[in-house]
Amino acid sequence: MEAQIVTIGEELLSGATLDTNSRFLAETLHRFGIRVRKIVTVGDELEGIVRALREAAQGAELVLVTGGLGPTPDDRTREAAAEAFDLRLLLHEDYLRELKEKFAAWGLTFTETDEAQAQLPEGAEIIPNPLGLCGFRLQVRGCHLFFFPGVPKELRSMVQGTLIPFLSERSGGETVLVRLLKCFGPTESQVKELLEGLSGPFELAFLPSFPEIHLRLTVRGGTPEEAAGHLSAYEAEIRRRLGLHLFGSGDDTMEKVVGQLLRERGATIATAESCTGGLVAHRITEVPGSSDYFQGGVVSYSEEAKRRFLGVPREVLRRFGAVSAPCAEAMAKGVRERFGTTFGVSTTGVAGPTGGTPEHPVGTVFIGMAVGDRVEVKRYRFFGDRSQVKLMASEVALDRVRRFLLRNPDFRP
Repeated sequence: MEAQIVTIGEELLSGATLDTNSRFLAETLHRFGIRVRKIVTVGDELEGIVRALREAAQGAELVLVTGGLGPTPDDRTREAAAEAFDLRLLLHEDYLRELKEKFAAWGLTFTETDEAQAQLPEGAEIIPNPLGLCGFRLQVRGCHLFFFPGVPKELRSMVQGTLIPFLSERSGGETVLVRLLKCFGPTESQVKELLEGLSGPFELAFLPSFPEIHLRLTVRGGTPEEAAGHLSAYEAEIRRRLGLHLFGSGDDTMEKVVGQLLRERGATIATAESCTGGLVAHRITEVPGSSDYFQGGVVSYSEEAKRRFLGVPREVLRRFGAVSAPCAEAMAKGVRERFGTTFGVSTTGVAGPTGGTPEHPVGTVFIGMAVGDRVEVKRYRFFGDRSQVKLMASEVALDRVRRFLLRNPDFRP
């Protein structure tokens, strides 16, 4: 089975909204061994939607459509589906009743405009949506079409309840197992060199996700037990070759992995940030339960703040400047002492696009890590725009803690 994805909405074409739905749908289809032939994005114009639906249905056995199911005049997906396949728009009485019940439960007044949402193409089946308004599905000339709302949270819930059971029934019994592995440190070409010669009945896709590199490992065929065995064996070999560069899998993030290690060791951390502006602390606190190990942070953007809140000596700033190894060392040491933590991490540098000098060009960042009485500072040169430099610096700061803990398995506070 081959599939196409059609996403609808002017906000997608203008860049106002990032299309995360296509990626989610494509990943879901991949798990079932279904190849996505094309992903198309169209605006709210009726003619464009009609054309996209017709072309998709002619070129694939499965078409997934998102967006354009709301009550406003620019939500025209229902009308377009009817026109594309020469179907009448009919009032779906069961859906109308459900709409009225939902509006009442939400404390909203149901109007004639809202009733238009119950007008569906002839032969359409309702796709339940526990989080909002329903979608629908059609079968036209051997093609299965699923129409979902564009809200990602609602889409994912509906896919779980409707599309995945549909795909499971039609997968033909083929076992497809997928594992997403995540690494940080080497470049894509360096990762390929480390994995050179690795072969077998599997697929390995490189998925750069700045500042990381993700690897999608896919195994097909055999019984579920056989496929799981192959997947585990290939994953183990990849982990062996990449070593500490590989930091997680699945939905792991660098901050989540670091948090797990800190919690396991009974360790704590505090941050002292200048050029990253609190990004390291923000990422740490994105993980639920991070209060177990994160004590606090200081965003010391000015020299005065570095002196006042972190105890950076005036002489250090006078002799070496704020963008320097001695300053990063004093920041890491100062924040660890003030918060009484196991680790103190610091960042100071030039995020750009201005402020660089011949000695410290844009992208220069000093990152310090204090552990006990030891402080280690490294100088880095990152490339990219301001946000990329900040993100890269935050990733390295977290990765430094991760690698220290993994290299010292017996370390305890």
